Amino acid sequence: MPVALSNFIHAARWIAAFAVLLAHAGVLIALSDIMVAPHGPLVYVWWFAAAFSHQAVTVFFALSGFLVGGRVFTAIERQRPFLRAYFIDRVSRIYIVLAPALALTFALDALGRGLFAGAGVYELTGLEGAYDPARILTTLAMQQHIWAGQAGTNGPLWSLACEFWFYLLFPLLLLPLARCYSKTVRRAAFCAGVLLLLLLSLPSSRIPFGFAIWSMGALAARAQRPLLRGKYLSFLLFLAVVVVARLAVRGPFVEAHPALHDVADALTAATFANLLTTLRFCETGFCVRHAALHRRLADFSFSLYATHMPIVFFFWAGTGHIFGKDWHRLLPTPAHWIAAATVLLVALAAAWVFSLATEARTAALRRMLHAAFAMADRRARLGERARWVGQGRAEGL
Repeated sequence: MPVALSNFIHAARWIAAFAVLLAHAGVLIALSDIMVAPHGPLVYVWWFAAAFSHQAVTVFFALSGFLVGGRVFTAIERQRPFLRAYFIDRVSRIYIVLAPALALTFALDALGRGLFAGAGVYELTGLEGAYDPARILTTLAMQQHIWAGQAGTNGPLWSLACEFWFYLLFPLLLLPLARCYSKTVRRAAFCAGVLLLLLLSLPSSRIPFGFAIWSMGALAARAQRPLLRGKYLSFLLFLAVVVVARLAVRGPFVEAHPALHDVADALTAATFANLLTTLRFCETGFCVRHAALHRRLADFSFSLYATHMPIVFFFWAGTGHIFGKDWHRLLPTPAHWIAAATVLLVALAAAWVFSLATEARTAALRRMLHAAFAMADRRARLGERARWVGQGRAEGL
């Protein structure tokens, strides 16, 4: 991958993760009078910036498709079996963060429910049954907001469930192109992929639509040329779509026509995929300053996404317990801004520490799993050889 494109992807990863955190931390800042009363410039900046979480998740899907789906295309071209190595890499990437994030979620939720029971936060509509330990198992089975409800207060984990199934569906549906596998295997894989996509689509329309967005990113990794060759034009087009979606896709008219949300998401994914394709063919790319800093921030962006929500809930309930149940609904005072800033800093620091024990160990876990499977293969071959030798000796006798 060109260095300029890699630097851009690092920046996009952490900015998207921070956009999600910023939106959720906004629960402490009530700006109900933003359209009818004057405010300072920083308030308007917050109001504008803290509403891009949905577009950020769309970017995550397209970016994941570009990085992971592109590798599937490359693996198929090499004409060597790849599925086992691919699934080891994908499963280790998700579960090394997901399992500890679930443990953190339920521990912090239990502590918050005990300390701040009267704040009314942990009893919000939509959290019925969320604290049932069985939700840990359904989330580990990647069923959150598909065939099961969410686990604790960590609603954003729904996107990890979608990502997991996209990882699985894409190579299965493309396996007919992999001549290194037998026709029987290729046909069986394709049929399994189609059946799985249908089953996952029954409870949730997010799966087929999200998979289409994810696939846009994958196709961007293989496109022969970008639709727009100018990197700045492609970037400005993407920004324009995102800003228009943030400002326009809301209100009674849009709520009455939910398809407009899908149109906005599709345009966001398409323009971002085009931007990635443009940067693939661009010799210079963007001048991303402080590339090392962007890389370090990107290194724990997955952890930030997976852990921030129970922290936000804990602070939300804590401030309600201290200042009053409806404190977060009041127009913001300096105390509100300090609380929101504290949530941001704590969530970032906690995610970085969390990542050191989880996300940063992904490569080591992959090496261990690859080595374990390779050792199992060697043992199986030795066992088979010993069986044939024993059978030959028996026949000789």
